[in-house]
Amino acid sequence: MMTGKRIFFSLMLLAAAGVAADEHRIDSAVYAWDALEVERQGARERRSVFKGSTAGFEYFEVHASTVPPGAAAHAAHTHDDREELIIVREGAVEQTINGASRVLSPGSVVLLLPGDLHGIRNAGDDPATYYVIRWRTRGFDGSARQDAGSLSADWDDLEFRETSKGGRRSIMRVPTAMLAEFEIHTTLLNPGMKSHDPHTHVEDEIILVRYGQVEEMIDGVPYEAGPGDVIFLEANGSHGIRNSGEGPCEYYAFKWRLP
Repeated sequence: MMTGKRIFFSLMLLAAAGVAADEHRIDSAVYAWDALEVERQGARERRSVFKGSTAGFEYFEVHASTVPPGAAAHAAHTHDDREELIIVREGAVEQTINGASRVLSPGSVVLLLPGDLHGIRNAGDDPATYYVIRWRTRGFDGSARQDAGSLSADWDDLEFRETSKGGRRSIMRVPTAMLAEFEIHTTLLNPGMKSHDPHTHVEDEIILVRYGQVEEMIDGVPYEAGPGDVIFLEANGSHGIRNSGEGPCEYYAFKWRLP
């Protein structure tokens, strides 16, 4: 059952759905998976999470696609003015980057940079669902860093390191064409544990819940989130997270450090 706070933030999402990206500033909020509207585009199901701008990004968007076995959401393509992150929620997918293909398991992560030809299709026997996170920094002139390139990380290859609170999987910490650094990891928390006390930092941050229940404290107010929910945290806003369920929880956390 959805709590009143989750319903409130879901209504915020629906109200913002028709607003153009450059007119809508994304606020810190919990975006509940169960409240996302499903848009059918042929065999594909698309769920828009949010789209807008932030202090550091003139364009920022999150959506999820579900495709049947053997299908692709669209043909291989490139982006010249944005970067893209893919996180596989369910199913196996084949990710192709500049002609090189790799099958990735659920939980895997792909970082796609401007100019790289890329495509993704369902490589399994069941529907595949993945998140797409896209961004463009303010003032990007189209030039690319020479030391940055697209890359992928298969979930099955990630090392799990146990901690006193649960555990962690480090996934990527790299420069990109637009960013001084992009960093993503997962955190596993045992019941009742918190990652850290409420704090602030200069980067925007996203939390994506893999499984379990969490409580995210945003500017002193607690909000519940569960599997598939996306939490957006504005730069310089106070926030903290803890496991509010009876079993373990795990979530992705990622941040962008601007040049």
